[in-house]
Amino acid sequence: MAYITREDGEHFVIPSYRDVLAVKNKSALKKEILLLSQNYGEYITLQRKGSNQYEVAFSPDTGYLLGESIWHHFKRPVDMIYCEAIPNTTEAILVIVKSGSVYLDGSFPLDSIPEELVIFLTQQNNFEIYIYGDVPISQMPEEGKFSFDASSVKTFTVLDKPVFPTLPLLKIYQLQLVDTVLKAHGIGVFPIKQVMLVIVVLGLLWMAWSFLSARREAMPEFLAEPNPYQLYNTTLATPAPDEEMKKFLDGVRLLFTMPGWLPYTIDYSNRNLSALVQSTGSKTEQLFEWASQNKAVINIKSTGIFVALTLTMPNRPVPNRIYPIKQVIGELVDRLADVYPGNNLRLGNFLNKGVFTQVTMTLTLTDVTPVILALIGEQLKGLPLVLSKVNLTVTNGNFSGSITIEALGS
Repeated sequence: MAYITREDGEHFVIPSYRDVLAVKNKSALKKEILLLSQNYGEYITLQRKGSNQYEVAFSPDTGYLLGESIWHHFKRPVDMIYCEAIPNTTEAILVIVKSGSVYLDGSFPLDSIPEELVIFLTQQNNFEIYIYGDVPISQMPEEGKFSFDASSVKTFTVLDKPVFPTLPLLKIYQLQLVDTVLKAHGIGVFPIKQVMLVIVVLGLLWMAWSFLSARREAMPEFLAEPNPYQLYNTTLATPAPDEEMKKFLDGVRLLFTMPGWLPYTIDYSNRNLSALVQSTGSKTEQLFEWASQNKAVINIKSTGIFVALTLTMPNRPVPNRIYPIKQVIGELVDRLADVYPGNNLRLGNFLNKGVFTQVTMTLTLTDVTPVILALIGEQLKGLPLVLSKVNLTVTNGNFSGSITIEALGS
């Protein structure tokens, strides 16, 4: 079955094909997606994975991705197994996630589930396992049920209630027609709006220049009045926050290439990234050599050894309008709910700056993956926000800590 229908009529789809596609250019990416859709279905989901890759899923049916929706519910662990008995049947929902991607999902006969899991006995795993109902998976060896060695299990949770009947419908996992999804991502689409905007702006600039030139000839010179929006423009004279997050994540990835050293804490502010690093058996000589090759600076303090990187990026264009501060905050809250749900955003005081208001917002992060960090960064695009600082602690490749953002509006 290509999908499972819930009691409320919603379809949760098992894609016919998943893949991670490298982005050579958007035209080539569109051709590759259209070619694959001819074989695997005209409905797709498309998500950016890193700076030069997209994760795509294909299906002949519309609905919501089953595996990814359940994985998102459990905060996207790197390795996960979820099994839920389907009432009044001899089947169960099974979702397996390996290395941060859905490996298998669907509805399976109960007696076939051990066959789907046996392949992992030969691999080194660190599964977070969740089960509900009478399914053939147990924490301890039990006759008629499958169990992993304790070294392959990070956590084992028996749930009090099933997840599937109340699984949220997330827009990022909704399968839509190929053309609709490509247009939404601006892939292979002629940028008519951008071109028209450029033409209109150029026309207005020409008209303004002509008008001012004529006025200059007829009127005496006078002192210009101060610009009341200068402070607003100056405060936003920073890199675009989504581009700044991309650069920051590029710097984080670079830290993980240190030979024999790993970052423990990572702090970022005003284009400067600093990481407290710990050795996994390597000498400082190798660390200094890596730093020389990657334009990094090594600082040795009483609190430890720190690696410093300076990130280079341009400022965003000067804004041409001020949006209501409540609208700015509401838009950010809605966007974050799609990729990192929960009450994770804390607001500071509303500071009156004259023609605009400034609010400090702190996003709390708990054991998030690099993919989630990248998705959070994408949600900042186009908003009048300033990325103030990022403070992270690294545990098993995931991150906990906070992102502090300044929001500006009227």
